Order: sequence, then structure tokens, then C-alpha cells
Amino acid sequence: MSRKIIPFVVAFVLICLVMVVAGVFAFSGAVTAEKFGSATTWSQSYSAAESMKAIDLTGDGQDDLFIQNSSNVTVFDGSGNTQFSFDYSSPKTTLGDVNGDGTDDIVVYYVGTGMSVDIISKGQRTTIAQTLNIGFPARAAVIRFPSGPEIVLADNGGGLLALSTEGKVLWRATLGSEESRGLDDAVINGQKYLAASNHDGALAVLDEKGNIVWQNNPGQIRRMRAFDLNGDGTGEIITGGEDGQLIVWNAADGAEEFSRSLGQPVSEVREVELNGEPSTREFVVGGKDGGVWAYSFDGTTANQLWSGSMSDKVTEIAGLDVNGDGKEEAVLGDDSGEVAIFTENGSRNNLPTHSSGITRIDIGKFNGARQVVIADGSSVEVNTVNFSSLPGFQYTPLIVGVIISAVILLIAAILASIPPKPAMKVSFQDKSRESLEAERRMLKENIADVERLRQAGEVTGDAYLARLKSLRADLAENEAAFKAQGFPITVETFKCPNCGGTLQLGMDKCEYCGQVILS
Repeated sequence: MSRKIIPFVVAFVLICLVMVVAGVFAFSGAVTAEKFGSATTWSQSYSAAESMKAIDLTGDGQDDLFIQNSSNVTVFDGSGNTQFSFDYSSPKTTLGDVNGDGTDDIVVYYVGTGMSVDIISKGQRTTIAQTLNIGFPARAAVIRFPSGPEIVLADNGGGLLALSTEGKVLWRATLGSEESRGLDDAVINGQKYLAASNHDGALAVLDEKGNIVWQNNPGQIRRMRAFDLNGDGTGEIITGGEDGQLIVWNAADGAEEFSRSLGQPVSEVREVELNGEPSTREFVVGGKDGGVWAYSFDGTTANQLWSGSMSDKVTEIAGLDVNGDGKEEAVLGDDSGEVAIFTENGSRNNLPTHSSGITRIDIGKFNGARQVVIADGSSVEVNTVNFSSLPGFQYTPLIVGVIISAVILLIAAILASIPPKPAMKVSFQDKSRESLEAERRMLKENIADVERLRQAGEVTGDAYLARLKSLRADLAENEAAFKAQGFPITVETFKCPNCGGTLQLGMDKCEYCGQVILS
């Protein structure tokens, strides 16, 4: 191949690689001009929230902000004013319409006169049960069974206790021996059941009388959620393990529908409508080491959409349609105080970092605007998230690729235009006699070496003839230099291989028979 063509061949290969990479970046959405930002609407001091929800708790049709930590339950209105606040000892809370008035109430399971339960309805507190036969509070849930709502309590030793909305004990059960890691309502054929799990790995679905429909033990569980991912009236239960195992179970019979090892303990799981299509449901998983994964469920199995990362343990996940395109973005917080928004394709956008770890994130509509509520170690903030986009920016990688390709072609043209390096030529001018004799010996040795290589079959044909011709030409110049310097020289001869005539070393044609010695 011509030395002028080689640079263009290499350039063509490089250009193909550059444009393929540019196309991937442009059409995968990895590079966009979408930018998310936030502005704080209001904030209040509140330390280490354990539970938080934006919901109407006063019956005025406007979202309030419920928040609870290890010693207090408070509700703020949409402007950050305190609606009501109560102090408790080690409370665990849940929300649900207990009294049937159409407005959610707050259920508080706490250490009072023994283990006790309060109902806070529109700011009015009522104690419905005391000295309950159950252990230290771990979780609470309001489950709307076919026969009516029940308040289910879970302690830190595997105990379960169900109360009526008036505080009457309905049933007791034991599930494992460690603290509860999940209480949720699981749908089976359109009817509500209780899904419960413990840290020791106990997992079960129970009916309204506390009877176990099915149970399993996949290993230590950190997080459990129940969703009807495909909208068929029978839900799915998602568990995340200490060993990094993510499993989707069929709520009806406990059949395993999907399993994946994530390589780190699962710290959070939330449903987020990433693609805006109600026919498929998506959920986002966060890991203890900062890993983030998004999955789509098609009714039988889960498919990974994308993966990302945060700097520390993912502590909270929420979904918010920031740009109004019908698709929710995933808003995540971690233990280092970072808050990030992940879009449908997994592109990450950072929001302002907090000075302490994020404990809770939720989405609410306050004063007519959808906003993100973020609680950290010392405060709770309500933020308006904004979105901006530059049309056509996604094609920037292609433009960059074209520019790089043009530079590559220019370099190839320059390399092709460089003339070939001239062959190295030994100069014998102005040399001493000793130097000329040393060079003469070297040339003779080289000629002898070439002859030996030919006899050994290591060099043949044109290569042999070209090398020998070059060496003999150098030898002839060496002899000419001897004569030019006035040094005596003995002319060396060799015999013609055809007629045997004596010829001067360096000649390429026999003076006697005309035989060409070198061509």
C-alpha cells in the first residue's frame, strides 16, 4: 500500500469510531441541555424526620405537611405555619382515614401508658388504646380490608397486633423475631391484604383475621414495598435484602417473578412513573453504597432501564413531573446531603447539597404549585423545582464529532504530503586513511554477510541483488575517495560467474562476455 494512502485509511477508521461515539451520546440522551434547579419557598427547623408526607390533613382540600421524628408529630400548612404539634415518646406513625370522614387521620403508636395508640383527626387527639400486649414500636399501617379498615402495629421483636378503628384488639400474630422492615397493603384479586416483613427475613401476606396466606424467608430484609405494578388487580411485593438481593414476588401466592443481585444492600425502593405510560410501571431502587437502578415491570418480569449513583447511602426516592411532559423524574437524597434528579434515561442533575444527610423527600402541591419537600438532619425545606432546556442541544455531540473528523483528515493530509526520508548515504569525503580503511573493511564484511545469508537461503531474489548492488557502490566510492586523497590502494577483483574473467570489485557487467552481474 502506498505510503500516501495509509494516513487516509487510518483517518477513515478513526472518523468512523468518533462518529459512532458521537451518535451514541446524541441519540441516547446522555448529553442534553436539560437543567434542573430549585428555589426554597420556605423552611422550618425540624431534626431528623423519620416520616413525612404532603397530604390534606385538615379537610380544606389543600395539602398540608405531616412530619414526625423520634419525639414529635407536627403538621405545617402550605405556607410553613404550624397547624398543630404533639410530643411523644418513640412514636411510629401512619396515615389513613380512620373515622370515615374523607380526610386522612394520623395514627400514632408510641410508648405512653404501656404501648399506646392515638388518633389525631384534624388536629384533635384521641387515645384509643393503652397497655397493649405488644413490644417497642417499629411500624404502623392502616389496611382497608374487605370488612373494613384495621390499624396494624408491628414491634421490634416480630410481633403483630391489629386494632379496630375504636382501639379493640382484633388479632395477634408473630412474624420472625426481629424488628419490622415493612407493613403495606397488598392487592389480591382487587382485595386488600397485609404484606409484612422483618429484618430477619420473615416475609408474609396475611388476611383480615391475621391468617397467613403465604410466607417465605429470602434472607435479611432491609426494605419492602407493595405495588400493583401491572394494574391487573393483583399486586407485586418488592423486597431488598442486606445481601443486595432484589426480588419481586407475586402477592397472591409468593411466586418469585424477578430476582437480581445488586452487589450492595438495598436501602430504598419507590414507584416512579418514568416513561409516562400507564400500561407499564417503573420503580427505582437505591443502595447502601449509593447505587441507583431503574426498572420497568411488564407483568411477568422486570427489565433494567438504567443505573446511576449517589455519593452515599440512598435514603429517599420520590417522583415528580418537573417539566410537565407526563413523565416523572426521580428525586433522590443520600446520607451525605446530596439531592439529585434522574430523568427517564438516567441523566443526573444535581440540586443544592444540604449540610446533613437527607432523611425524607416527598412531593406536594402547596399554594397551587407542585413542590419538593426535603428533610435533613436539622430542618425541612419546601422547594420549587424549575426546568430549562435548549432545543437542539442534543445534537452537539454530532457537531463535535464532525469537527474532530475534519481535524483527523487535515492531519492525514499533512502526513501524506511529507516527502519520504532520503536513504542514508555514507560520505567518504575528507576522511583520514585509517578511517577509509576501516570503512573499507566494514563494507567487505557486509558484502560477505550478504553472501552468507544468500547461501543460507535467508535472503534471495531482488532483496539480495539490491543490497549487494548498494554495498558495491559504496565500496566503489570508498576506492574513489582513496584515489582522491592520494592514498595507494590495491584494487580487488573477482571472477565472472559465467566466463571466469577477472573483474574489478564493484563492476556489475563482465567486460569479456557481457554477462550482467547485478541488475
